[in-house]
Amino acid sequence: MKRYQNPDIFEHLAMSYALGTLQGKARIRFEKLMRKHLYLRAVTNAYQQQFAPLANLIPSETPPARVWNAISKELQLGKAAAPRKSWFASVWSHVPVAAFAAVVASVGTVLLLNLNNQPDIYMANMKTPVQQDKMMVVMVYHETMEIAFDMPSGALPVKDDMMPTVWCIPKDSNKPPMRMGTLTAQGENRMPIDKATWKEMANVSQFAISLEPMDKPPSDTPQGKVIFSGELAAL
Repeated sequence: MKRYQNPDIFEHLAMSYALGTLQGKARIRFEKLMRKHLYLRAVTNAYQQQFAPLANLIPSETPPARVWNAISKELQLGKAAAPRKSWFASVWSHVPVAAFAAVVASVGTVLLLNLNNQPDIYMANMKTPVQQDKMMVVMVYHETMEIAFDMPSGALPVKDDMMPTVWCIPKDSNKPPMRMGTLTAQGENRMPIDKATWKEMANVSQFAISLEPMDKPPSDTPQGKVIFSGELAAL
């Protein structure tokens, strides 16, 4: 699973899945992984939403009569009228890969330039200098108004006197970090957020987790060691 925690790998797979170019056993394997890991589902869903406008750019086509004749013969439909093939099936049957890639690139550019609306999901791949093989994925969802953490077993150290605490680091270095809450070492963690916090995500550059002493009052800035950190990006 470690290779699928690498953004260079899972983002390429998510894009291929959304485009429909990920086929066979690879597609089945990726679908199984998506059912287990929320960050894979979120990234794939984001690419599917980005590519949705392609339907309006590619005209539908009627397949050759021989195709439907062969289908009718196979299904023993006699001389039943051949239905018009859907635009989706036509796209993947007749559009050359190079031409489709060009359309994807052009539409992607338009979508990237349309930055007036805030995205529906933010994501951060958080790494630690302590355990190089451990990575934590943070997803901030507008639909459910929550922050979700997907982490491998043993990612957070278990210390009775220290509490893993989540921080949002603003893009403006003059502003203090935002203390978001605490995590537990076991299980999937989720934190509810309000509308004000969601809007503030547009001004956040990083997520970080520090170990804060439990025998001291909560502080507005990290007092303990930062064990995870990662850049926040909009999807």
